[in-house]
Amino acid sequence: MQQDQRGYPVTTDDSTAVEELDRAFNAYVGFRTDAMAHLDAAIAADPGFALPRIIKGTLIAGLKKPELYPLASGELEAAKNCAAPVSQRESHYMAALEAALVDNVTAAVTHYEQIANDHPLDLFALRIAQSELFWIGEVAWMRDISERAAPRWNPDVSGYSSYLSIRAFGLEENGDYALAEKCGREAVDRNPADCWGAHAVAHVLIMQGRLLDGVGWLSELSTNWSAANHIVHHLWWHLALFHTEHGDYDSALELYDHRLRDLDSPLMQAIPDYYVDIQNDTALLQRLELRGVDIADRWQPIGDLAQTRVGNHASPFTSAHSALALAAAGRYQEADEMVKMMKAFVADDTGSLGPRYAIAVLPASEAAIAHRKQNYQQVIDIMMPARRNLWQMGGSHAQRDLFFQLLVDAAVKLKRGEILALLLDELGAIGFDHVAERSSYADAVAMTH
Repeated sequence: MQQDQRGYPVTTDDSTAVEELDRAFNAYVGFRTDAMAHLDAAIAADPGFALPRIIKGTLIAGLKKPELYPLASGELEAAKNCAAPVSQRESHYMAALEAALVDNVTAAVTHYEQIANDHPLDLFALRIAQSELFWIGEVAWMRDISERAAPRWNPDVSGYSSYLSIRAFGLEENGDYALAEKCGREAVDRNPADCWGAHAVAHVLIMQGRLLDGVGWLSELSTNWSAANHIVHHLWWHLALFHTEHGDYDSALELYDHRLRDLDSPLMQAIPDYYVDIQNDTALLQRLELRGVDIADRWQPIGDLAQTRVGNHASPFTSAHSALALAAAGRYQEADEMVKMMKAFVADDTGSLGPRYAIAVLPASEAAIAHRKQNYQQVIDIMMPARRNLWQMGGSHAQRDLFFQLLVDAAVKLKRGEILALLLDELGAIGFDHVAERSSYADAVAMTH
């Protein structure tokens, strides 16, 4: 039996297989494009080694496309048929994949959490637990997992910068901006290509309303992202968000055209319908349109991507954005069909996502469609009771703010000053600073003063 780079035992005698698995873990945590290639190399080196097959299935399932679940299930079955016995850690990874394939996210995370508790230097477990919890809004849980591992990490441990970036994001989403920024900046100081550390600090800066600091931070670091996977599009989205809130809409739209929707990029060609890209594109276009920017024909390609998500309930946050994008593209029949299928899913689901669709995704989707139809009273009627539940659709405070903006815009359109006063106060409670200096809320602030 060999040991991996963290000193944890793995059930293979082939050192090449272990080295390739280590490289795959490092690629995943480092947001590189070659994780799958290293997993395939590990499998080729030792076809009887279960763990790389399990992790490959996990990454396939992580694309949030149920049509790919059979491929992930194939890897799971191959892992079960491996001759070598699996360790307890590997058994947890296997059980997590089984749960993920039936969209029981919380069950999957309990296995990642146990791995992280027993093996606190397992960066893959820490990172994937954070990712899965983030996409269902359980930010306190994701913080607790990364914080629990903190005593075992120090600058002498390999991968320390990656741990710091994971820790930073967990802290930021729970409002500990000072420590989050400290950890994120240290991660980037140690590794300028650390995309997750750059991302965590960007979140701190947008929440604190430090808009020009955010422009400078991401612009300077962008030269280090050439080897990154699709996270780079999200980092460009953050830069565009800083520009948007600062009122520089031309720069935001230029980033959209040349960075977020660069159809010639290898990343876009490899996965043209990546779910986070759908979120990025929808969110930026809608924000710009709310500020009066002419989007021209840019909604139609996003509508095409959103249409592929009809009936896909693996990613609550993506579903809400897809419903918005379909309505924005004028494809109301498909948007209504999406809502209809969400309701059917809610009625039948026995996993952990159905309740989140019921309490958060459905109202956000229906409100987005109503807003596009200029039925602003309906937006208010739907969103005022639901707004405190939106966290259950997943995503960050900064991302979910899109749906809050739709509610605020509806109240502005109807000149509902009493609602605006409440909502602006609530933004501060959520953790947004300097609301009056953000272009997204300029009209609302003016109406209440």
